[in-house]
Amino acid sequence: MKKAYFLQSFLLLLGTLFAWFTVYTDFNRFYNIYHSLTRIQNCIVPNPITTPCFYGAFAFLGAFIWSLYILRTSNEKKIKHQKFLSIFLIGGTIFAWFNLSIEIYNFYAQKVGSKLSCSGVATDNIFTTACFIGSMIFLVSLITALTIYRKNKNKKNDT
Repeated sequence: MKKAYFLQSFLLLLGTLFAWFTVYTDFNRFYNIYHSLTRIQNCIVPNPITTPCFYGAFAFLGAFIWSLYILRTSNEKKIKHQKFLSIFLIGGTIFAWFNLSIEIYNFYAQKVGSKLSCSGVATDNIFTTACFIGSMIFLVSLITALTIYRKNKNKKNDT
């Protein structure tokens, strides 16, 4: 069972690193264009603070820290915290897939010209965007968390 907890933490670390790398890249691109981090209106490239990826990065970081806490906690508290982490990941997954669905709609609604991801980067394939990859990492992390919670709950009921 300890391997499953490490897998959960690894997936959330992967999501955290990916999301923060994306946010860093977005901030770097934005600053190179506008030489400001506070500008929000009249921007061709959106300010990263206004993008879902920025908030998803915080969600990944929080979930990763929580998973590390679960790794170190006693067995009695693991089930309770695993349940709450799973609920948190349900919310994060819904947030990620909702934003991806908006991006997919905007991607296919635009008939002509270059199509943009939510970061303002031109893309030809919706499946290579940061939103899609982040949504998939959230989903896999959620499935892992729910599997761990279910196994722990079943193990507790057996004793």
